[in-house]
Amino acid sequence: MTARRKDEVRDIWNTNAAYWDNRMGEGNDFHNVLINPNQIDLLDIKKGDSILDIACGNGQFARRMTRLGARVTAIDFSDVFINLARSKPLADKIDYRVIDVTRKTELAKLRGNNFDSIVCTMAIMDIENIEPMISFLPEILKNNGKFVFSILHPCFNSGEASQVNEHTDTGGREHNIYYVKVSNYLISQRTKGEGIRGQPKSQYYFHRPLSEILNLCFENGFYMDAMREPSFKDIETTSTWGNAFKNNPPAIICGFKLIK
Repeated sequence: MTARRKDEVRDIWNTNAAYWDNRMGEGNDFHNVLINPNQIDLLDIKKGDSILDIACGNGQFARRMTRLGARVTAIDFSDVFINLARSKPLADKIDYRVIDVTRKTELAKLRGNNFDSIVCTMAIMDIENIEPMISFLPEILKNNGKFVFSILHPCFNSGEASQVNEHTDTGGREHNIYYVKVSNYLISQRTKGEGIRGQPKSQYYFHRPLSEILNLCFENGFYMDAMREPSFKDIETTSTWGNAFKNNPPAIICGFKLIK
């Protein structure tokens, strides 16, 4: 990532932070139904566990883990997001820090920690260069420690993917068919879009095929022991991924353990 684009990305998130905090609060349907329960399950938090929360945003998941008894260090690229998180409940129990995980000199500030688990919630697709982060994690994670991340599903909700509704009237009966159209899945690419409709500035998305992310984890000593592809099937929601696209998972949650 060039210094110019890094500055642009930081400005985008600092500009959007208050809007996201207002809309996200302690989690919207996407997080509270699809992401948070699955991450909590895979982390299997025990009282006193030391957990690093990467790209914590307004801290909603950090607070959730803290309420379960974890000792949480929560980091984000955006100083505005960190300041917002520090204004929330439990701020005295969570170690919030501004850290850029694309820079090894910034990641080095975490040396000396020996975390039981590391989690990254719906953020890897927002980070242009994830190699420094993934390669550094073994330095600060216990042997057999957990690494859990969630992302927009690269197969259905990333890159050149479109939601399609086909309406037909055949033999006097109306039919609606909903599906996802995907092009150039294997091409890593940078696009812009809205994470939350109406946000002040469009954000960058960095699409990668799933194999690119997983292989980077494998190369750094992680083995996968869990994968979840949640959907809104049989759940009422206002999300565009609700009833119409209920059989296509909009996100994927991956669980790893570290072998040293």
